Amino acid sequence: SSMLARIANSLTSDIIESLGMGNVRGTLILPFATGMSLAFCLSSWRRNKPNAKYVVFLRIDQLSCFKAIFVAGYEPIIIDCVRDEDRDTLTTDIDGLTRVLKEKHDKILAVLSTTSCFAPRGPDDVEAVGEVCSRYRIKHLVNNAYGLQSRECRRRIDMAGGKGHVDAFVQSLDKNFLVPVGGSLIATFDEEAIDAIAQFYPGRASLVPSRDLMITLLHLGRNGFMNIYQRQTELFELLVKKTNELASTISERVLQTPTNLTSIAITLTGLPADEQTLLGSILFDRGITGARVVCPGIKKCILGHEFFNYGSHSSKDQPPYLNIACAIGMSREEVDILIETIRKEYSELRAKARRRSIVRGSE
Repeated sequence: SSMLARIANSLTSDIIESLGMGNVRGTLILPFATGMSLAFCLSSWRRNKPNAKYVVFLRIDQLSCFKAIFVAGYEPIIIDCVRDEDRDTLTTDIDGLTRVLKEKHDKILAVLSTTSCFAPRGPDDVEAVGEVCSRYRIKHLVNNAYGLQSRECRRRIDMAGGKGHVDAFVQSLDKNFLVPVGGSLIATFDEEAIDAIAQFYPGRASLVPSRDLMITLLHLGRNGFMNIYQRQTELFELLVKKTNELASTISERVLQTPTNLTSIAITLTGLPADEQTLLGSILFDRGITGARVVCPGIKKCILGHEFFNYGSHSSKDQPPYLNIACAIGMSREEVDILIETIRKEYSELRAKARRRSIVRGSE
């Protein structure tokens, strides 16, 4: 079992290097999903700063990474996103982060940033975040859930890590390596850092994630694996092109998020509010399980912390929109089916809404 785990770790290190992340020096496969591995990293760092009470959470509206902070025994300090001046992208509030770290650095263990996310959220400015963390000697943990398949996420993490500004980054095995759910990969830019995290592991557990990953990588080989990632890049570009064409046809707009290379957001302003959420339900019934509708104004309380506009990653005003994504394993045929299904169902809902409006106007 130890030999199998070592082989799987070596294979993942080789693949990560092949993906252009040449600064990575250590990897560790754990039989936990991403959220638990984030909590595991935070817990392993507790002895480095035993009096710390907080983890700074750069807002992303995803439950597991937020709950990971509580699982590790810390309280979150939430920093909202800011919008790029020239685009729709939501990204890191570096000024806000700097103020928080300056005021409370002695009580803060780490900053939890995110790369892979749903548009209009873009990847955090990992290098700038890391520079601020290094200034105040605070750990920097990156939630890279499915970010290995994004060349932009890989570039940002490797650049920051090569300068010593990332202490660890965590990614899901199923989302990045086409294996069953239930495992994750922790990586660091320092061998001692990954050893310290590994030594915190309390005992034996299932080797299934390591076994599945090893079998998959041996079956695909480096070239086969790289082809899958290249295919994702090509299909995402196709999806962007077709989504822009669709938006023009139905008088909607694709939000401009050029740093997000896995997810797209298209506005739904032409539909009444009740029809917007209905569209999401209809798409799910049609087998489009990855799409989701996000409407403004939703409030959600999670473990005592309230989020406004939950789902949109920011309390700032947003139009209603539909999220779609292109991950590894998607085919060109699926892209065509996705776009055609959205076009058909959107058009039917808008036509029904117009007919109802005409009927009400004549009464």
